[in-house]
Amino acid sequence: MTIPIKLLISLLSVTIFLCGCASQVTSSSGRTVIIRAGIPDLGVDGALTLAEVECQKKGLSARVQAVTSPMTDRYIFECVRT
Repeated sequence: MTIPIKLLISLLSVTIFLCGCASQVTSSSGRTVIIRAGIPDLGVDGALTLAEVECQKKGLSARVQAVTSPMTDRYIFECVRT
């Protein structure tokens, strides 16, 4: 069973594209964590999960500090004591 080369290249291209679309921590300094939303944007709740993981490294919990404008893909969280 051989896979046509065009199909293989197409699948590889889609896989590479989707890997770059996940939400990620773009900055974590002091008590501030900035999350860049992925595609599709899961909203502040999706970003909160990543912020919680980052804050828990410091023994803290994440709290929404600012929801930036609808024209940006950044969410800002503050790490606080619970």
